[in-house]
Amino acid sequence: MKKLNKITKTIFTMLIAAIITITSVVNTNAASDTIQLGQAYKTQSYIAGVSFSYKVTTDGKYLYCLNMHKETAQNVQATLVKNSSYINGGVVYILKNGYPNKSITGDKDKDYYITQTALWWYLDKTTGSTNLGEQFKQDGSDAHNLRQYVINLVNEGYNHRNDAISTNEIKLVMGAVGGSAMTLTDNYYVSSEIKATTIKNISNYSVTLENAPSGTQIEKNGQTTNYSGAFNVKANETFKVKVPVTAVNTTLSIKVNAKGQGVEKYTAYEYKPVDSNMQNVALFEKITKTVSSSITLDISTSKVSVSKVDANTGSALAGAKLVLKDANGKEITSWTSSNSAHIIKNLANGNYTIEEVEAPTGYVLNKTITKFTISDDNRDIKIKIENAPKKVVVNIIKVDQETNSPLAGAVLVVKKADGTEIARFTTTTSPYVLTDLANGTYTVEEISAPSGYILNNQKTTFTIDENHLSHQVTIVNAKETPVPDTSSAASIIMIVLGLGILGFGIKYITTNAKRI
Repeated sequence: MKKLNKITKTIFTMLIAAIITITSVVNTNAASDTIQLGQAYKTQSYIAGVSFSYKVTTDGKYLYCLNMHKETAQNVQATLVKNSSYINGGVVYILKNGYPNKSITGDKDKDYYITQTALWWYLDKTTGSTNLGEQFKQDGSDAHNLRQYVINLVNEGYNHRNDAISTNEIKLVMGAVGGSAMTLTDNYYVSSEIKATTIKNISNYSVTLENAPSGTQIEKNGQTTNYSGAFNVKANETFKVKVPVTAVNTTLSIKVNAKGQGVEKYTAYEYKPVDSNMQNVALFEKITKTVSSSITLDISTSKVSVSKVDANTGSALAGAKLVLKDANGKEITSWTSSNSAHIIKNLANGNYTIEEVEAPTGYVLNKTITKFTISDDNRDIKIKIENAPKKVVVNIIKVDQETNSPLAGAVLVVKKADGTEIARFTTTTSPYVLTDLANGTYTVEEISAPSGYILNNQKTTFTIDENHLSHQVTIVNAKETPVPDTSSAASIIMIVLGLGILGFGIKYITTNAKRI
């Protein structure tokens, strides 16, 4: 007997392993029309000397006898009994809460014994059959105190006798508690808490993300990990999805897919062996099903395009320095303009200003503060900030030194510091005007004076820079001094003087001649 019991337990353990493997992957939608019964093995006589045999299919599923007085069903084929008069809510309850679906005592041999005898007792109570005698039900031997478990199953089965035989269902519905929009927090777009808003008969489920960019993170139970594929979530857990702002251009949608497997329903079927002398049997089925649910998370980032242009031509300007501030005046970013528009992304909803702190070279500082607002309906903004060019004006005029009146007729040359000639002109009574000169030092030189005036050899210098754009260059000329024509007067004087000398000489000779 002990040897038989040891063999029985070994086979029993092997069968249980097979059942666990099979039921973990079963996803059955309908009962099989036929099953193949395997060999039966005797149980011990736990209560009132009652003993019977284990009944199993050839693929390891446990069967339960519906009529104890017939031969043990084994080693034959059995066919499905449609519209069974035996199978009802009470039978399903007993098998659902019995072995092998649940452990009762922790001893597989005893648990099968309890389940089978509870089923017979229930049928006796509901159909008037006599599977078990009163000694079993009342005061027969019960060395292991199993009768209490049998009675509990019978009574609970009786309470559920009118239940539908397939009432369970599996459900999984995902939701984002705070809505599908992701908000910007610390350089990440973060979803609200995501969880199974409706879940039934599923203890945990698997989650995958579609269209999640590199760097996406999952925050769960206070811990953040990089998303690298499917992750598991318990029925009562929540999680968040975090996407780095650098991974988002303007808009992005991420699909969150959840998939879970659970028991869709518990049910039982009656099978009739082809050998009519054998017992009809009940087969309990735990039907699993995989369900899925998904939600879509939306990211709509802001994009602000800032262009710096010439107020007259509309062409791009490089070199302006600008600052972006929020509504509180806090500086968010600054940049120097280039020939391309400057792009600012991922600004949160709110009011902002752009201020120019340094103008491009050759342009007037634009002191107007540009204001704009980011909102759900205003997220793609284009801004154009103009600069007026600084006007360079150099007036060059020639004047009389005494009267300060304009003088025409002088020829002047304007040169750069390196000696390059940039202008040559003849003065008129109006100033000569130079414009659009580049920054630098220049000289004005006179190469021909006006008629009646002395040439001015002094070079006049002026400098153009950001602070000196306008110059008035005045070059004076002095008149020439007239020299009298003294050639005739000198001749007369010489004659008079000669005559005087001649007369003096004659007088001298005459006087001396008389003395001789």
